[in-house]
Amino acid sequence: MVAYPDWVLRQKKKGTEIRKIGNNFYLYKVTSVWDKEKGRAKKITEKFLGTITRDGLVEPRHERVQASLNNIAVKEFGATNYLLEANNDIKERLKELYPDTWKELFIFAILRLLYTTPLKNLKAHYASSFLSETLPGAHLSPRTLGNLLGEVGKERERTKAFLRQFVSGNDFLLIDLTHVFSLSEDIISSVPGYNSERDYLPQVRLIFLFSLDRHQPSYFRMVAGSIRDVSSLTLTIKEAGVQHAALIGDKGFYSEPNVLALEREGLHYILPLKRNSSLIDYSKLETGDRRAFDGYFLFEKRAIWYYSYRLREGALMGRQVTIFMDERLKAEEEKDYLSRADKTDTLALETFFSVQHRMGTISVITDLDESGERIYNLLKSRAEIETMFDTFKNVLHADRAYMRDDYQLEGWMFINFVALVFYYRLYRLLADNALLKKYSPGDVLLHLARIYRLKIQDRWLTAEIPKQTRDILERLCIPIT
Repeated sequence: MVAYPDWVLRQKKKGTEIRKIGNNFYLYKVTSVWDKEKGRAKKITEKFLGTITRDGLVEPRHERVQASLNNIAVKEFGATNYLLEANNDIKERLKELYPDTWKELFIFAILRLLYTTPLKNLKAHYASSFLSETLPGAHLSPRTLGNLLGEVGKERERTKAFLRQFVSGNDFLLIDLTHVFSLSEDIISSVPGYNSERDYLPQVRLIFLFSLDRHQPSYFRMVAGSIRDVSSLTLTIKEAGVQHAALIGDKGFYSEPNVLALEREGLHYILPLKRNSSLIDYSKLETGDRRAFDGYFLFEKRAIWYYSYRLREGALMGRQVTIFMDERLKAEEEKDYLSRADKTDTLALETFFSVQHRMGTISVITDLDESGERIYNLLKSRAEIETMFDTFKNVLHADRAYMRDDYQLEGWMFINFVALVFYYRLYRLLADNALLKKYSPGDVLLHLARIYRLKIQDRWLTAEIPKQTRDILERLCIPIT
């Protein structure tokens, strides 16, 4: 017998019954009649009385006639249905390119995003989801899926044809900072190689293209973990058929050889410089006279001052360096430094005085012939890339793989890429409705997953939707029928 909390039991009266569906509690009016054939009483559910909450009973807006509990089946509906409807174009493209296995690929990507599930649990999640009704007959045993991933991985040309639907627009960022670790001895491309965390482990390197026009990942390519040659970036751009792409690096990527190598390969770049770089000329900042700057622009309602100059000597002579100064960032850095420093520590104060003009600055070297505002916006768009990395590693947990060979790993990355696109489409929906500060895509999916469908006398009906979930649906204009 189910043990209900006291706040639930308080709502039970004579002639009623409590039922738990998912994590929610519901109250029904019941009665009984004598069943002559079975020779015993038979319970009849007369109607739904409301949802039980800690604050009491929330009565339904519309009264529903209920059927016997024996005729009710319950399946998750809200989250999977949203992902199905919001990504119908991807489903149709999978149908075209993978006519025999599109259903398994599409369902795998949805469940991967919702549950970060390994192969062995996919079948169970599918059975408890309404996807098993809308997309019935999917074969999701671990062996079937393992073979499917291998087949997908063997057909890179088909993968490229699928990816090219996302390669549209004019502006792309090129990113190569993601690694996937694998200890499988049969993955040839997984070889020891350093990454940004200095992990010397068997790993595969992933190169991503990110579309600034569509605000989503648009292409991926997998190479051996030990390969750090920038020519692999060029091959990715050529394979994707992209005309305009720029590499946005982090401060650890800049070096003179890297810049020269990028230019040899014809790749555009914006590379942040460390504040103690000898390439940076702080003289205009030291004067404190803003008239010496090239100008300013507004970014997120604050002024960003900037100036640019060309290097006059060395192997990088003629390259452009641009320095941006953010007063708000400067004030925060000064406050942070001084709050940690001892007022009596003259050495700490002297250090502060010597670097004060650097605080609040961001400096880059670039080959792009663009305005300061344009370069800054491109640089700041890296924040979207960081979100993609965070999703890839911490939401999908896709930076650890347990596939048998290179082909399965390629297929595994294909599934995770599709799930990543699902995530970013919801991310953009939240951004467009100014809700990112309140909800993450994961939050929304969690709330949507609280919407169930009940099978009542061979009919599927949507169960009561919790108030907070209804609010999210209304604010995002997501229909649930």
